[in-house]
Order: sequence, then C-alpha cells, then structure tokens
Amino acid sequence: MKRLSWLILLVVPSLLWAQDAPEPAGDGDVAPVTATDGPPGGEEPKAVDVPVNQPEKGDPDDGMPDLDEDVKLGDLGGSLCCCGFWSVIPVIILIIFLRRRANAKKRTETLSGLASELSLEFHPDGNEELQLQLAGFPLLNKGRKGQLTNICAGGTDELRLWICDYRFITGYGKNRRVHRQTVVAMKSDLLKLPEFRMRPERMFDRVGQMLGLQDIDFEDHLQFSQQFVLQSDMAEVTREFFDTGLLDFFAERPGCSFETRSGSFIVYRPRGIVTPDKFQAFFEDGFRYYTALRERLERN
Repeated sequence: MKRLSWLILLVVPSLLWAQDAPEPAGDGDVAPVTATDGPPGGEEPKAVDVPVNQPEKGDPDDGMPDLDEDVKLGDLGGSLCCCGFWSVIPVIILIIFLRRRANAKKRTETLSGLASELSLEFHPDGNEELQLQLAGFPLLNKGRKGQLTNICAGGTDELRLWICDYRFITGYGKNRRVHRQTVVAMKSDLLKLPEFRMRPERMFDRVGQMLGLQDIDFEDHLQFSQQFVLQSDMAEVTREFFDTGLLDFFAERPGCSFETRSGSFIVYRPRGIVTPDKFQAFFEDGFRYYTALRERLERN
C-alpha cells in the first residue's frame, strides 16, 4: 500500500508536466538569412544560409528548445496547482480509507485470537445489550454515533467484565473529530459506589475552577488533586469515600479517566486505543481497579 501511494504521488505530477511541456522547434522555425554586404570588386553578393540557434557540437541540450527556466517552473507549478493537486487529493483520501480499513480488520482478527486464548467471548461488531447497560455513563453520552466494537466479555458469578473499543464523533465540517479509546467496564453487586466521574486535569480546568467549575480537591493529597478533576452530584459522600489509600491508588495512575455508577464502573484513557500487545495488561489492570474499590468498601 505504501508503494502504491508513493507511485501515485510521483507519476501523476510527471504525467501532467509531460502534457504541458512545450514542443521542440521544428524545421519550419528556422528562417534563412541573406547577407547583403558582398565582397569588394563589385561581384554580385551570394545568398548565404545562416542557421539560427544552432547548438554547438557536444552540447548536452542538443535538439532541446532554449526556454527560460522561469517559464518551465511556472508551467510545472501551474499544472500541479490547477490540476495535479486537486486530482491527487481523492486518491490520497482513498488510500487513507483503505489503510484504515485494513488496519481495523487486522486489529479485529488479532483481538479475536487473543479473546480465544483468554477464554473470553468476542463480539467484533458490538453488543446492543452492553451498550444499553453502559448508556448511563457520561462517556457514552458524548458526541454522536457512539459505537462499541471488538468486545471481549467474561467474568464469574461475582463479577462481570468487558474490554472493548469505543468510538464517537464530535463537531461538524472542518471541526469534525473522531474519538477512539479502549474501555474496561466491570459490574458487580458488591460495588456499592457513590456516583462520580474523574478525568485528568488540563490547563484550562484551573481557569474553570475560578469560574465555578466543580473540582473536589484534597488539601492533604496535592498529588491527586493536581492530576485529576473529580466531580460528583454527591460531593460530600464522594469526598468521604476517597480515603488516603484510594487517593494513593489513583495518584499512581495518572492519565486515566474513571466513571462510576452504583454496581459498576468504567476506566479508559481519553483518545487512547490500546494496542493488541498491551490489551491483556490493560484488562488485568481493570481487576486492580476492582480490587482497590473492594478494599475501600471493606474499610468502612
């Protein structure tokens, strides 16, 4: 595929230049010149043919027209701007589309094999029941055309778990953006959690806090407070739930986003697709979040 894209980018402009290049001057372009000054003695002058622009012997440009270099470059640049550039754009878009589709197919095949090794169910095209179960999380209410794919599912009598890719779209036209991330979701009746949402803190969040943006901070744990924005409609209950042990656990995992509902949670890295070779490690990390929450509940 890479060879094809380079071949197109090299050949198309060359063809356009060849079509626009001026033709060499033919025989009809050379006019005879008559000498009017004859020799002394009154003899009648003889006509002498003097070739015009006759190249010297051994000149590497023999047979080529003597054109101004600016004209050559101008013709080439004009061709590329007027014809070549716009002609290549659809081809480039098609190549990008085909490459993405091929990569997506390869990813699905790889994850299918991995799910088989881990004895997990695999749903490459999503699962409507799971999408409905997760519909209450803020992540799945962002943008439009949200879609779960490459779902690996498993669990025990105590815990049900999933790891999948999630895709949604924001904006329109030039501002249209496609967001993708790998999500771990877990559900258990033992997870009697307050509902909260947590994400990495960004530069403009500090300005937002001055304007009244909610962010539950902990003065005795600045490392956590400087890394995350923590929000909840149950602010006091959430503040009480985050004891030192839980704050330490999350502070050691910067960059993650975490959302809870009673009995379930999801964890992901915004705009982060986990590569297949790290899929299992991310899956196992989901168990660590579950264990940390269980231990926190047992400390009550």
